[in-house]
Amino acid sequence: MNINDMLSNDAFLVNFDGTSKKQVLEELSKLAEIKLGINSRSLLENLAKREKLGSTAVGNGIAIPHANVANIDKSHVFVTTLVNGLDFNSTDDLPVDIVFLLIAPENKGSENLQALALISRLLRNKELTTKLRGCKSAESAIAVISQSNRVEAA
Repeated sequence: MNINDMLSNDAFLVNFDGTSKKQVLEELSKLAEIKLGINSRSLLENLAKREKLGSTAVGNGIAIPHANVANIDKSHVFVTTLVNGLDFNSTDDLPVDIVFLLIAPENKGSENLQALALISRLLRNKELTTKLRGCKSAESAIAVISQSNRVEAA
């Protein structure tokens, strides 16, 4: 499993000026609807249900919201970097400014967990997250992630 297989240039919102967790998740859901043809409202409802179980903020200004959906064949990741950090109810109380939304196929539980673990490992790299925060375009963000992924795999 490789993060590059889950990403594409049209899956990024760089320097998004979101004002709430809900707005950020709405915008990412709209991106997913455009790219994958899934219903953004249904996705948003699934994400809200998941957030009610517990925050998907993992600390250090990072959140990894995730949902399983029908009628997709592989996992997809949508990424946003935020102009200003937002409250995601993180355990470390730091505002979130990097969000990786994982959308995974239904009925592929172990693969979905592997994708979530991969993203989590990748985002533990402080150099990667610092560079991501400095990106001004989707192209630069995907280059930073791809470069970091190559180093991680080596």
